[in-house]
Amino acid sequence: MIKSFRRIKASIIMGILMVCIFAAFTTNTSAGIVKVEPLITVTHPRADENVIPKSGVLDIPLNTSFELTGIGAGYVETSSLLRESSVTITLTVVEKNDWIDASITNSPAIIKVGGSVRPWSSTLSLTVTEKAPAFSLGMVKIRATSNKLPGLLFDIDEKSQDFEIPFEVGYWPVVNYEVPEGNLKEIGPLDTADFPIELDNLGNGVTYVSIEIIEMPGEDWTASIPSSVTLSSSVYTSEGGNKAIVHLTIKPPYGFGFHNERKSFKVKFTPQYLGRPDLVGQPEIMTFNIQSVGMSPGAGFEIPLIVTILVVLFVGIYIYKRRK
Repeated sequence: MIKSFRRIKASIIMGILMVCIFAAFTTNTSAGIVKVEPLITVTHPRADENVIPKSGVLDIPLNTSFELTGIGAGYVETSSLLRESSVTITLTVVEKNDWIDASITNSPAIIKVGGSVRPWSSTLSLTVTEKAPAFSLGMVKIRATSNKLPGLLFDIDEKSQDFEIPFEVGYWPVVNYEVPEGNLKEIGPLDTADFPIELDNLGNGVTYVSIEIIEMPGEDWTASIPSSVTLSSSVYTSEGGNKAIVHLTIKPPYGFGFHNERKSFKVKFTPQYLGRPDLVGQPEIMTFNIQSVGMSPGAGFEIPLIVTILVVLFVGIYIYKRRK
């Protein structure tokens, strides 16, 4: 009887010792027997606003959460020592178009294992360069990576998941205008002034530019210029299709006599996306000045008329003197 009691006592002590050794071993190696995995979720609202190159930042809210999956997940969340711990989820940008700049603020997400916890809020901030084609679909891929949480019986394993966030690029209407020969010319009354105007589409879409002479003097001055020009974009072509030259031609009045007149003309250029008159850029108004200097023989009949009048006058004087 005494021997049996001693054996039982020795077994109990040995069992306690084994449990202690096992606990010490699992604590030192930080490895549980059962692994549970976090199912990470990153949600975001649909980006209704387009991103326009060089015109600000699009901020997309990100909501990060997770739930545990696998055998014992419910126990870990409600009863284990790990329920008081927090999982750290790091959000990083891993893939994007070359013309996208992207960054994430308020990362990593730190979320408690147990209890009802609201999703962690972060922000994805996007900008695009002028190389982003208008109305193209941009895509940013982010990766959510959680850290490993070890326990005595359970481990919350490390996990990575990728999420794609799409958005649309807006139209950026920017046209550069140059007058290589200047905007002032001096001509004779019978000459025609020609102003070549160079247009260069710096924007990110095919652009239709309407052209209108909005101010010109009367007094028989005439001016003409093409009513429109269509420019491709350097986003789509490298062969110069995004450039064009239009000519403003001006003719002064050529009435008989000496002329010394200076007049101004104003031309308005308005860019818009081809086929979308509602997408209009900033109009450009350019002023051109003409100095008309010189003698004009008129329309062609003034000199013969003057000669005829002089001949008649001289003949009259001659006849008058003969009669005397």
